[in-house]
Amino acid sequence: MDRTIKTALFWILIIASAFLLWHIVRAPQIARSPEIAYSTFIAKARAGEIASVIITGDQIEGEYRNGAGPFHLTGPSNAGVFLPILQDKGTEIRFRDVPQANLFLQLIGTWAPLILLGALWFFMIRQVARRKPPGASGRNLDPGGGLG
Repeated sequence: MDRTIKTALFWILIIASAFLLWHIVRAPQIARSPEIAYSTFIAKARAGEIASVIITGDQIEGEYRNGAGPFHLTGPSNAGVFLPILQDKGTEIRFRDVPQANLFLQLIGTWAPLILLGALWFFMIRQVARRKPPGASGRNLDPGGGLG
């Protein structure tokens, strides 16, 4: 393979690794709706301050009536506990199916960055080993074969 192509592939791999690392480190910091306590949710539901909710299993996402923005919380798995309160106050209620986790995609998402970094490390070690000067391997390269 041409040296220019190898160098270009190396830099593409470096940039892709940097992007993946940035994405992994930044992912937890991405702004999400604030999490509220279940007791706060019930109090605001009784006061009629909740405009809409989307219930996915035990996860509840919603919007306030006064435009205060979105919220989310983990509620009980039995939605029948709080549904009458929401219905009495005219809250729009939606349900979503719980997404099924795809094991293959989870493994790729978890292991791909590590495999990519390992491949990058292996490639860099090979490049360093190729560039060593002839006498750096520790072998005696004396053409005379003598020790002195």
